[in-house]
This record gives sequence, structure tokens and C-alpha cells, in this order.
Amino acid sequence: MKPLVALVGRPNVGKSTLFNRISGGKSAITDSTPGVTRDRHIASADWQGKQFMVMDTGGYCHEKDSITGAMIEQTLAAIREAEVILFMVDVRSGLTYLDLDMGRMLKKNYQDKTIYLVVNKVETRQLAFEGEEFRRTGFTEPWFISAREGNGVADLLDDVVASFPDAHQEEEDPAVKLAIIGRPNVGKSSFVNALLGTNRHIVSNKPGTTRDAIDSRFKRSGLDFLLIDTAGLRKRTKIDRGIEFYSSLRTEKSIERCDVALLLIDAEQGLEKQDIRIIQMAVEHKKGVLILVNKWDLIEKDSKTSKKYSDRIYDQIGNLSWIPLHFISALTKKNLYRAIDTAFEISQNRRKKISTSELNRFLQAVLSEASPASKSGRELKIKYMTQIGAPYPVFVFFCNNPELVPSNYKRFLEKRLRQTFDFTGVPISLRYKKK
Repeated sequence: MKPLVALVGRPNVGKSTLFNRISGGKSAITDSTPGVTRDRHIASADWQGKQFMVMDTGGYCHEKDSITGAMIEQTLAAIREAEVILFMVDVRSGLTYLDLDMGRMLKKNYQDKTIYLVVNKVETRQLAFEGEEFRRTGFTEPWFISAREGNGVADLLDDVVASFPDAHQEEEDPAVKLAIIGRPNVGKSSFVNALLGTNRHIVSNKPGTTRDAIDSRFKRSGLDFLLIDTAGLRKRTKIDRGIEFYSSLRTEKSIERCDVALLLIDAEQGLEKQDIRIIQMAVEHKKGVLILVNKWDLIEKDSKTSKKYSDRIYDQIGNLSWIPLHFISALTKKNLYRAIDTAFEISQNRRKKISTSELNRFLQAVLSEASPASKSGRELKIKYMTQIGAPYPVFVFFCNNPELVPSNYKRFLEKRLRQTFDFTGVPISLRYKKK
């Protein structure tokens, strides 16, 4: 599991700017108005070959209304989950009572965490001198940086990644890791209980009963599986003082840990926008995905019901039709072990390696079937292809002019790859490089 680095501090100290610099993008909203970042924002990052997750938060401030209260709870949830905390302050605003308050809170309650005091917006030597006052927060070794200019950020990240715990032991775990994800009250805990044959998890019809992620192991056909049972996600508008935010964060971390994400949906409710967002989250993390329609025993059925239901779901997820779907019942145990067998097959598809010679025979067959046409009139030739080492399937096509490969031909190549080599349930990546 990748370590999580949380950026915390009062509003408008530059957390989103530092988040964008570390993550290499501009996905966090930056604005001079305090409190612009209200929900969590999390992204993958890499420094000196070490991968981790970085998380932006809304800001720590004294509660005035429900939104402010939710921002505080989100900040505290991020602190609880993170391995490393970057406590950010603003040298241009000077030391405030909120900085002192947060410093005392971190010192008192989170001594087991690795915490760095990061003094931001230090663009001159004079500002660095003025930043010394932040030692009064209780953190006597401040880091002086400018998130906007990049000054000092590299040195800070060198120390941050050096502090990460050794993840070698977890990477060696041979078990197939399955994240059980979905909205509240779709039957995730019942699903796990049915597989394990125990009442390991609290089961209730009250949404959000399971708030923490719990790992459970079991064997099937001599194979080891690790089930990661997560709390549910509900609409962001219903986030309740950080509790649902905390569950959301745990869900994303569980997806990051897994090999295959099993999305449970309620048969009566169908696929909703939140479910599609969860699927997209798993695909972004390049994890295998399997959709499980639970409580199928409650649906009145005829010979065409399952076909119509599947067609409706595949219409909703569009170009993600490579994700398989099963109808199950955690209550009656219908198709539960079939779902686990499919999840195992997906995990094997995700690890699949294809020889370069086999890939190039495939490429020649595809090119003879339909050669790429360049709209610009310039010649486009795809010379050869290979699979590169990665935890999921990544294929590189070497061309004379990679920028000329049309998007429709890229979709055609992916479709043929999936048909030929069976990448059911697995996101694949196609890259184009100049030979």
C-alpha cells in the first residue's frame, strides 16, 4: 500500500498549490478565497522512484457553520489516515492563533505520526528570517518553501519519502486482494459474512454501519484471498461532519491496495452516479473491476430480466463494457463463489504477460485487416509493439509519427487486443512512441 501524505493547515496557506506541484498537475482548485477546497482531493505522486498518495484538505479553522465543521472533520480524518503530515503555514500572514491551536493539537494527539512544519511562501531571505517565529507552534525544525516557485520542495520531499515505512512485506503477500466497495447498505458486510461463514461484520439496514475497513482472509480451491471490506460511499452532499468523508478516504485507500475491486450494487436501486464514480476511481488506479448486482433474489424475473438489466448497466458505463457483471445474493449465497472465481481470473488477466513475438504476429494481422489512416496526409507506420513491465498490462507501439495515430484507431487496437488475449475486467494502457 502506498503511503499517504496529507497537507493540512488553516485555509489559504497554499496547500492546493503544493498539492499540484507534488502531484504534477493542476487538479486542485487554487484561489485566494479561504476555504475553496472543501472536499478531499487525492492523487498519486512519485519522488525519487518512491510512489505515494498525496492529499489536499479544506482547511483547519474554528467552527462557524456546518460547512466549516465538515472541513475540520475532513482535516482530522486525513490526519488519522496519513503516514506523513505536512503542517502548512503562511509566512506572509504571520503566526496566527489558528496555527498555534493546530500545532498544539498535532503535538498532543498525533505523536505517533511523522509531521513536518512547512512554512510556505518564503521567496526571500528576509521572509525566511521572519518564518523563524513559527517555531512557537512547538515544531522547532521548520521547512521553508515556496510552493508556487518550487523553492525548497525537493529537499522537503527527499526527507518525506525517506520516512516512509518499508512496504516490502505487504508486496510479497501472495493472496489475491479484493476490495469490497459500494454505496452504504448494498450488502457488503453480508457478502463478506456469507463468504467467510461467520458473523465477522456488523450487519444493519442503517446506512454507514461499517465505517472502518476490515481485512479478512479465506481460501478457495487452494488459493488465498484477502477481502478488504470497506465503508460505503454516499453522495458528497450528504457528507455528515467528516464521517462519510472518512469512509470515502478508506475506500480509495482500499482500492489502491487491491488487485480487483468488487463493486456491489443494490438490484432494486440499480447503478447510480456514485457507483460510476467508484468504478472510475478503480480504473484510474488501474485495478481489475467486477460489478456484482446484489439482492437479485428480491427481483421479480422472467427469461429476459437479466439481459435487460445488464444492457442498461453497460449503456450507463459506456466504453467500460470490458467490466464483467454477475447477479448475486449474499442472503442465499447465489453465485457468490462464481464471483470469487471470476475475480481470480481478472487478477490473472491483470498479471498477464505476452511475448513480443506473439504481439507482433497480432500486430501484423491487425494491420493487414485495417491499416491506420492519417488525416494529415503524412505517412503513418506502426513498426512493432511490445509489453513493458508494470503491475497491469501496458503495451507500447513504436511508430514513425506517434502523434498521427487517430483516436478511433487506438480504440480499434484496444478492442482487438482484448478480443485476442482476453483482458476481461482489466484496464489496459496503450502508448505510442517514435521509433
